[in-house]
Amino acid sequence: MRVSPLDRLQTISQEVLSGTRLQKVIDQWDLYPQLRRTSTRDAVIEQMRNDTVIEVKQSGGGLAVFSISYVGKDPTIVAKVTNQLASDFIDWNLKSRGQHAAGTTEFLNLQLQEAKKALEAQENNLRQYKMAHLGELPQQQEALLHTLSSLQAELQANAANLTRLDEERLTLMQLPGSVSIPGASPQPVSERARLEMEKNQLETRLSELRRRYTDEFPEVQELVGRLNHVSESLVALPVDKPSEISSSTKPSAMGLRLEVIGREMQRLREEQKRIQEKITNYQAKVEAIPRREQEMVDLSRNYDISKARYDSLLSKSYAADMSNDLDSQEKGERFIVLDPARVPEKPFKPNRSKFMAVSFFMSFFCSVAVVIVKEYLDPRVKTEREIRVAYPEPIPLLAAIPHIQSPMERRKHLRFVAFAVSFSILAIAAVAGLLWKIHPIL
Repeated sequence: MRVSPLDRLQTISQEVLSGTRLQKVIDQWDLYPQLRRTSTRDAVIEQMRNDTVIEVKQSGGGLAVFSISYVGKDPTIVAKVTNQLASDFIDWNLKSRGQHAAGTTEFLNLQLQEAKKALEAQENNLRQYKMAHLGELPQQQEALLHTLSSLQAELQANAANLTRLDEERLTLMQLPGSVSIPGASPQPVSERARLEMEKNQLETRLSELRRRYTDEFPEVQELVGRLNHVSESLVALPVDKPSEISSSTKPSAMGLRLEVIGREMQRLREEQKRIQEKITNYQAKVEAIPRREQEMVDLSRNYDISKARYDSLLSKSYAADMSNDLDSQEKGERFIVLDPARVPEKPFKPNRSKFMAVSFFMSFFCSVAVVIVKEYLDPRVKTEREIRVAYPEPIPLLAAIPHIQSPMERRKHLRFVAFAVSFSILAIAAVAGLLWKIHPIL
């Protein structure tokens, strides 16, 4: 997650105003010497924190602007401290970015190694699964169906050849014995040879029916019974004598053809069996494809998740390395001082005009207040109106004696005036001293 410059400025502001960093500045420039002698270290740091103001604001174009101000008594020291705070601010920002980038890079490298191990484990699982179920994978379904279709066509061609040879053999066996090689006499066929030929016919017929029907089909069951009966009869018959075999197998056109047909049919039956085994094997692979597809979905999902996480961490790691390179070459995001602090020509506070106006009005109102209080506390009656107020009942006025000021009263009045003026001057001096204590006028 990328931290915006505004957020980083606010974070660094807290670091700049930390007690440790402010203490270094105080010790370097010997700030607040009187306060350091009379107050604790925390009080001095808190005073400098109050005198230091960092304002952070967002400007146009996503840029962040900040200003640092510091208030003190010595204008030269104030300008130097402010510039040092700004310089330290920029240095601490670079250091903070470097530490943050290094920590981010280290974290991403650890996560990247873990993600790589997880991805390699998923790749190994997927590879082992494909090798273990080779030929049953969903992407091989089209090739399996094509091979199965070819095998079925081959089986049909094999069955057609068997049927043709069987029909030819039956036709030859049904011919009269005179049909033979010219000049050769008809040769009798032994019982055992006849039963063997019948067995071959039944096996061929049974093979054709089983390709279309199940073993519960009546005709299939009938042929199975006849085949078993013929096999039992063959077992019960004695083996033909050599003379009979010789006499029964004398060269003839029909005999030679039947022998060739029998061998060819045997070969076709063996080939048919092999084809059927292949078909069964491929059908089992095709039937297993849905189950393998679901298993592949689970493995592929885990692999895709691991790969997506690895790619994401890899791109973030590249971005972090590029950011580190930019920071090391000072070409990345950085702060610069636009307007350094200068030695002020005059203090910005207190406001002299305002101060003098406030002092004048305070002295005036203090003097008026002293007079009012004196008159209020004086118990003597001086005018007819005061008598009317003091005695609401009508009292006849006999005479009015003007005020005759004695020398003692004159001295007393002068002392009062001097006291009022002194009090006003002291009040003004107290206010001026308070303001001087906080911020010097000159």
